[in-house]
Amino acid sequence: MPLRLLFLLVVCSLQARAQFTDRFWALGDSAAIDFSNLSNPVSGESILRSRGTCVSICDSLGGLLFYAGSPNTNLWPMTTVNFLGYVVNKDHQLMEDGDTIVSNQNYQEMAIVPNPGNEKQFYLFSGGVTLTTNPGFYWSLVDLTYNGGLGRVVQKNVQLQNFPVNDGLAAVKHGNGRDWWVIHKRYEPNVFTDEFYLYLVTAAGVQPQPIQFTGRPSKNNNLRIKFSPSGNKMAVHEAGNNLDVYDFDRCTGVISNQTIVHDTSTINVNCLYWSTEFSPDETKLYLTTIPYGNNDSISCLIQFDLEAPDIQASMDTIQVFPEPFICGFVKLAPDSQIYLSHMTIEEDCEFFYLYCDTTYYPEIMNLSVIHQPNELGALCDFRPYSFYLGGHRSYHGLPNNPNYELGPLAGSVCDTLITSVSQVPVFEPAQLKLFFHTGWRQLFVNGQQLKGKQGSLALYSVTGQLLRREEFSIQPPYYTRQWDLTGTAAGLYIVVLETEKERVSGRVVVE
Repeated sequence: MPLRLLFLLVVCSLQARAQFTDRFWALGDSAAIDFSNLSNPVSGESILRSRGTCVSICDSLGGLLFYAGSPNTNLWPMTTVNFLGYVVNKDHQLMEDGDTIVSNQNYQEMAIVPNPGNEKQFYLFSGGVTLTTNPGFYWSLVDLTYNGGLGRVVQKNVQLQNFPVNDGLAAVKHGNGRDWWVIHKRYEPNVFTDEFYLYLVTAAGVQPQPIQFTGRPSKNNNLRIKFSPSGNKMAVHEAGNNLDVYDFDRCTGVISNQTIVHDTSTINVNCLYWSTEFSPDETKLYLTTIPYGNNDSISCLIQFDLEAPDIQASMDTIQVFPEPFICGFVKLAPDSQIYLSHMTIEEDCEFFYLYCDTTYYPEIMNLSVIHQPNELGALCDFRPYSFYLGGHRSYHGLPNNPNYELGPLAGSVCDTLITSVSQVPVFEPAQLKLFFHTGWRQLFVNGQQLKGKQGSLALYSVTGQLLRREEFSIQPPYYTRQWDLTGTAAGLYIVVLETEKERVSGRVVVE
């Protein structure tokens, strides 16, 4: 058999075995939905307690693999530090080393992407969306070969960017059906920016791509990016009432052909734009809004007809939700229906962060559902508060899961994995990634491409004085460690990781 054909068969076989799904949703205050039976989704239970950010991934049969989120202040019992993301295994327990994931306690600041080179590993991307709390863009790596399939975080908080990003990370499968694109925008307070940052995730790792300067500049970190079911389009909106749709080339990652769906200078809506979702056939775009600023603002569900001659004029308000019960996120589910979350504003509790223990209303113990999202107006069959969460409560968020079941682009130049032969992993030298979190006083150490099994980690001053050292056993090629540097003086330090087969070092600034 020719070598190239053999390689194609092997890679396609790996791809077939590595199919993942979006069949278990963990959300809100310990709520969950099991979509393993698409004709009969049922409510479930999770240990998630998040006002927004939540992500999850399942195997090809719909069995939960793990989920993650960022908690409400003081709700997560395993830490006293606020704004820490965490990873939960399929048994609904904190995954080993699954704490202290950089996050901001926001809404769509995480995304899970399978590792194209290893069907048991998954990248967890996370972002910080403010200047004051955890700014930047990061990835951590989950490996399910540990702990009998329950997994372990083997790399944690590897920093890709050090500036705030938008609260709306998004991911979509590459046109070859194996690799992935991850995207975010840059956020700079009170400065208009039009910078889209893309990363290509392949068997060789996470590869930053050239920055794309396109579309309308924005200055709001409440900016969301949503890919259509086919991945060929993406909706981008910011809280200040601007909403656009772009074409997206899954082969090249190029963003083009901006279509203005709503322009705040044309039609001013007295609210914040909050969430968008495409209909399964991509002819309709749904939008939720939330109150903001004054008593006249409203929360509502809106539909746009993307095939209309005048898309802005097609704007149709499907439902208005009076306070204190307001809209959250909309998301297309595996059953081809669109679900809508809700939350309530409680004057006696911390706004947007905590519910009172007595706050159990039907409006937050149920999700609303659009049963026929391809249809116009009232024909979309919107049923408010119609999916019972089994006694649990929703907040703003629904899982920021991509379409894991999306296949390759048939007939495209990138519809064959032969084009990715050059991306097969090669033997690379060991690497050391260092990130010091100023607020937490924590140093995150990540070793990659390691070959040794016994090693040591040491911290030195710039004058060569040994300040700290510990020995360890590892399972190559990864090593991750979190050191508390509380009390360490500000300055430049040297970190050395050494095994019986390699020695790598790096510098870190403690502020």
